[in-house]
Amino acid sequence: MRFAIVFCLLLSASTVFAAETKMKLNAVNKDILSLLQEYSKASGQKFIIDSTVRGKITLLNQDDVPLDEAFNQIAEGLALNGFTIIKNENIISVRNARSAQRDNIEVSETVPAAKPQRMATWIVNLKYASAETIQQQLRLLTSSYGEMSAYSNTNQIIISDFTGNLQRISEMIKKIDVSAAAKK
Repeated sequence: MRFAIVFCLLLSASTVFAAETKMKLNAVNKDILSLLQEYSKASGQKFIIDSTVRGKITLLNQDDVPLDEAFNQIAEGLALNGFTIIKNENIISVRNARSAQRDNIEVSETVPAAKPQRMATWIVNLKYASAETIQQQLRLLTSSYGEMSAYSNTNQIIISDFTGNLQRISEMIKKIDVSAAAKK
């Protein structure tokens, strides 16, 4: 009998834990602030939201989604609205993408992971191609919030953009920045 009670308690505790790791994310024209508030309640995540963050997001999911996937979808929706997330220890700031890229986004010499979608700066160390040539040829590939500049002293490209776009540009640079012998 004790075993059955303990088993039922463990089963109910695991059910509660499983319910807390997912959330309903089926929102049509949902106010961004309301959506962030719902995610915060479900996940316990703390947010600081800039006063310019306004708009609506539509996220369609038939079933409840894991919290990490919910966060990825929300970050993607924010990017579509011109906003980005900035993680600072255990708090996430939500800001206008243009303002964020000039202040405090992450900087890396490796291409940042695509998810969650956010603004980041990637410093590209070129081996064969000229930084000026790459900048001239690929500068139009950045999003309307992104920027690309060449630093000729060290033959580097500095790109600030959404991480998904940085991934795409990375694939192109890999194909372009090759030795003349490799091109033959």
